[in-house]
Amino acid sequence: MPHSFHGLWPAMLTPLDSAGLPALQETEKLVELFVRQQLDGIYLLGSTGQGPLLSVDQRQAVAECVLRTAAGRIPVMVHVGATATDDAVQLARHARRTGAAAISSVGPIYYRTGADAVFEHYRRIGSAGELPFFVYHLSTVNTLALGGREYVDRLLALPHIAGMKFTDRDLYQLGVICACAGDRLTLFSGADELLCQAALSGAQGAIGTFFNVWGPACRAARQEFIGGSVAAGSRFMTAFQMALDKVLTSSGVWTFLRAAMRIRYGIEIGACRSPLGVTDRPWNDADVEPILDAVDAAAPGIHRT
Repeated sequence: MPHSFHGLWPAMLTPLDSAGLPALQETEKLVELFVRQQLDGIYLLGSTGQGPLLSVDQRQAVAECVLRTAAGRIPVMVHVGATATDDAVQLARHARRTGAAAISSVGPIYYRTGADAVFEHYRRIGSAGELPFFVYHLSTVNTLALGGREYVDRLLALPHIAGMKFTDRDLYQLGVICACAGDRLTLFSGADELLCQAALSGAQGAIGTFFNVWGPACRAARQEFIGGSVAAGSRFMTAFQMALDKVLTSSGVWTFLRAAMRIRYGIEIGACRSPLGVTDRPWNDADVEPILDAVDAAAPGIHRT
């Protein structure tokens, strides 16, 4: 496995302008931020990046912008999942031509399919991309009911398979998959709220929404935990989970992210596309800042960048 597939990767937000179109200048700022913070990679155009809500042309424009700006300084994994397999195949080929380090795809969405159809969907995407391929196991749309061993066996039969982004709170299943896969697959956890706990279950990396906001803090805490400081990891996760609980139960997740990125980094991500965020309540800066500071204060040796 390439050594670049590890560590902490933000599931990158996609800045949009007032017309709901990709705001490429703000996108460039976001890439530069992650490079400056020395994060381990970027996961592009997934759920957080609103990939399924953008057209194929818009997704390609965002990918081109990010890869051009990254210029090899940070690896970029492009999520190419789509309702139609042909669209995902087109996006996978584009990612390869544009210089992505890897591709990823959620399983078929909207239409219910059996396991054979899911893995045929993956097979076509992996074949087309000709890049390290990471299946995106997203619990909210996952239609597979497979045991860990069978899941791994079917994954390993896919072309160019490199690993999985596992977005699920079921750490038992993650642990079984990690144990069955051994060193044959690289597993990224996708549940921000289980950042350190997933590492204990065998995840070699983490991809998450809130790493856009707290990338350095989460990276430092994860490294301390993996390095043997359970106490540091526990202190951080308590603060991090309490912050996430405030945000996730607020009826304003997307507006929090927008305010946090503006306050902390001066980056305007804009409103998200409907139906996301249409009922989100606005946040006051005075309510956002204490949440930002509480997480940073709990992280070991953090200096904000």
